[in-house]
Amino acid sequence: MVENKPFRIIPTIYVADGQATTADSRHVKDYTQGLAQALEYQSYGANEVIVMDVTAISDRRRNLPRFIKDLEKNLSIPFVFGGGVNTVKDVEELIKWGARRVYVNSAAVRNPELIHKVTDSFGSDSLLVAVDTRLTFGSWKVYLGGGKSRTEIDLLNWIKVIELRGAREVLVSAINRGDKELVMGIFNTIREHTNLPLLASTGFTDASDFARLRTEAHVDGLVSAHFFQTKESIDELRSLVDS
Repeated sequence: MVENKPFRIIPTIYVADGQATTADSRHVKDYTQGLAQALEYQSYGANEVIVMDVTAISDRRRNLPRFIKDLEKNLSIPFVFGGGVNTVKDVEELIKWGARRVYVNSAAVRNPELIHKVTDSFGSDSLLVAVDTRLTFGSWKVYLGGGKSRTEIDLLNWIKVIELRGAREVLVSAINRGDKELVMGIFNTIREHTNLPLLASTGFTDASDFARLRTEAHVDGLVSAHFFQTKESIDELRSLVDS
């Protein structure tokens, strides 16, 4: 039986070198809008914010330190920073700028040792491991590169490796977003196989579907770049979960 942990609503913000942007980085906005967006989500009642950098680690040097410092100074809720994090040195730099938690995805798959190196150096609470997955030929596989490149790694086996390597939380993004029951099924299966705190990203657009993930799969948090853009959407989801 999984302990019923506090429920978290976690919006995602995309940035390019600290400037708010879209996921494809085609529409870069003013620098101040990223922080303003994070503060707005905080005012709506979000519990945490994920900040996703869509630029390469080698390119994000001009605005990013100032942006992270501004987030740390102005936000009272936690934020997680990720995107292009490949080494312990990358993590060290982000933490020096003010990030308390970072997340890794493809880099951990390519180098699982990175997980325990980061947790050993900065503590288990410093790291969120993200996983992209898709049902492929009857089996849920791990994908890299934002869901573009398939591996032959089994999802449940990889989550167990993540846990054994020292991570204390996992974010699973299901790419099969057109089939709600399929997505519900895999999150129920994940919950049966791990006690790790589990965050879910699904692409759902209906609050009732998000609420089912909480009540049926007992996910600990819901992550979305699109659904939580209004206070009404957050309030609606909370009322469904709490009812």
